[in-house]
Amino acid sequence: MFRMKKHTVPLIASLVMGVAGTAIAATDAEIDAFYRPYAKGFPSAPGVKEGVVIDKGNVEQFKDVLSPRVYDQIKAGNSSITVGKQLTAPAPAGFVAASKKTAAKVKVQFGKGKIEGYEGGMPFPYEPSASDPNAGEKLAWNNRYGLEIPDDITVGPFVWEYRDGNTGKINRTVDFDPSYVSNTGFRTINKPENLPGSDDFFNLLMLAVKSPQDLKDTAVLFKRRVDSSRDDDGQLYLGFQRRARRLSTSATTDPFLGSNVMIEEFRGFNGKVSDFNWKFISTKNLLAPYYSHKDAKLRDDYKTADWRAPAYAGKGQCWAAVPWSLRKVYVVEMTPKRPDHPISKRTLYIDAESFHGILSEVYDRKGEFWKLWMIGAGHPSGQLPAVAKKGIWVWDSGSMIDVQAAQCTTLNFRVTSLDPIPPNVYTIEAIRSRQ
Repeated sequence: MFRMKKHTVPLIASLVMGVAGTAIAATDAEIDAFYRPYAKGFPSAPGVKEGVVIDKGNVEQFKDVLSPRVYDQIKAGNSSITVGKQLTAPAPAGFVAASKKTAAKVKVQFGKGKIEGYEGGMPFPYEPSASDPNAGEKLAWNNRYGLEIPDDITVGPFVWEYRDGNTGKINRTVDFDPSYVSNTGFRTINKPENLPGSDDFFNLLMLAVKSPQDLKDTAVLFKRRVDSSRDDDGQLYLGFQRRARRLSTSATTDPFLGSNVMIEEFRGFNGKVSDFNWKFISTKNLLAPYYSHKDAKLRDDYKTADWRAPAYAGKGQCWAAVPWSLRKVYVVEMTPKRPDHPISKRTLYIDAESFHGILSEVYDRKGEFWKLWMIGAGHPSGQLPAVAKKGIWVWDSGSMIDVQAAQCTTLNFRVTSLDPIPPNVYTIEAIRSRQ
């Protein structure tokens, strides 16, 4: 009769959990605490006070509350940051309740991109553990299903500036007309009928170019599958040819329309979970661009009757001139499985309250630092009324700095609505009809 050795049982259990993550019995109190990281007060650090300016002259004393590459950039004199107010905008109660239901039954085939039992909210709404080999991937799934895209979203103006990273000269601007829908936020609470893509796709992006003329009517239609083990459905519509072509997996890692940003890098990370190995590094208190829009330095470019975009400053005017505040973040390292991928790794900093991929440090295939992504998150109190009523953090500014090419792409947002968008917007036929 065959008998297993004593150490075999935990080994088998470990291997099974590495393939299929079963639901964890997190208590309601633990989930509530996870969603309210500042319920007992904001984090603090020596010298970090509202109004303090951190520059190359004093950056050493703040090294522990800066990401490594942000610290390097400030130390080199490429930028300074001003500490602003600490603000909180926790997830709505309905989203938390949906997470509690999902957490009790969700299963993921880790490393394979398959998720089962998801019904709403975040699938793993509890603190990550260093002893959990799947903690990094769980955070990736939470980022994927978080409230960063809370619902339907429209943005306009939405202008990308391609800058010389030394002089700040704007060599090109691209004005987009975007629409974005996610079936993971308020829609999981309200359960409206006829969710576009709700069976096969969990979010849809339509990004059409309004100007310049040589790119006018070029559009990306990107549909992300629920099953991350399958390729997403991406199509590039070439307006001047009135033709659409499929985006290959490798195309999502090409520079998007000549910018410094890949499609995979939208939001900090916009790729397939199964394309990467994930490692949870730590939970830290770090300075990040979280602020109220009214406290940012604003500019007149692209202004409307009700909105002015944040200005940009620092070397090459690559840094949004916005306050930074001390936040609780999760640090995750992701390494690509594809041998031809243009990066060797990416360190992603995920905010513990909003779950935005707020900072990303990108390394090339040689392991050398390549790019720095920063997205400025605006508190609802400073947003337009239609957006403010949702009560969540939203995109307010952003930039990707390519330190090797001495270039950057700066992003100018005006989030105008979180209201439902007709499903037919997310079709090639609708894009053609714009011409």
